[in-house]
Amino acid sequence: MIKPVLDAHTNTCYFSWILPERSEGLNVIKRIMNSGIEVRLLQGTCDIWCRDYMPIQLYENKFIGYEYAPDYLDYPGGAAYQTNPARVLDKLDIDVTQSGIILDGGNVIKTDKGIIMVDKVFKENMHLRKDILIKRLETYFENEIIFLPWDKAEKYGHADGIVRYISKGRVLMTNYHQYSKNYVDKFLKILSKRFDVEVLDYDVEKPCKYNWCYINFLRVRDKIFIPQLTWEDYTGTKEAAPLPPGLRTDGTPKWYHSRIKEDEQALEQFHLIFPKCEIIPVSCPQIVEEGGALNCISWNVRHENFVEYD
Repeated sequence: MIKPVLDAHTNTCYFSWILPERSEGLNVIKRIMNSGIEVRLLQGTCDIWCRDYMPIQLYENKFIGYEYAPDYLDYPGGAAYQTNPARVLDKLDIDVTQSGIILDGGNVIKTDKGIIMVDKVFKENMHLRKDILIKRLETYFENEIIFLPWDKAEKYGHADGIVRYISKGRVLMTNYHQYSKNYVDKFLKILSKRFDVEVLDYDVEKPCKYNWCYINFLRVRDKIFIPQLTWEDYTGTKEAAPLPPGLRTDGTPKWYHSRIKEDEQALEQFHLIFPKCEIIPVSCPQIVEEGGALNCISWNVRHENFVEYD
């Protein structure tokens, strides 16, 4: 088993070329660039969710590709939003080892003790026997695969909506106990065999239904960008700030206009969980409403001439 390139080892962050075409997406990119992180744009993408179709970096010069054929795009017109990774990779100087496995990048969480995936990957590869698929995954990723059960109420089945790596022997789990006691017990039983598990929790009278988003943070080096649901245009003004162009003017959820209490509670917890990191809040409510957050819209990798962080 090798130690793969982890988020703390990365130094460059890519986004789909489509993202800055959207006012809120441009706001996110500016926030990350202003922190000193190098940002590049991916050409040839069909949607903003580049985490799901870009290859997995094992180590500096090895990337594992896969077949991006998600069932959640199986609807009339959905193919128009299905990026062909080969088109994107043709424009990058990156050699990719193709696995032929049907997978989403959002379902791959690298840790020091193996790679965490939701077992939806078995449904996506029903043409392969389970034992053969596990062997192929472990061979290509050169790591043990730690499978979590798929909560079918969550159609994407992505591990990055459940758990993230903190540091050696430690992982962070989202507030699943506030959604499903049954599944959180299953997750904890599996994860606690290998890791010390920290769990996010929010004490609010009226929870925001999007408060799952904080687990979908982006980490590059020692900087952690955490989603925020309160709209902010980074002029220092909250709540009274006008909605950005492109957001709906009719029927816009009220929570766009108010301060979300979970934002501050999540920030407090992240400062305790990642004491050596700089925690940077990034407002992205419209992106979250679409079903993803900062990890989903980014692809962070390690390039040469890099100073490593623990």
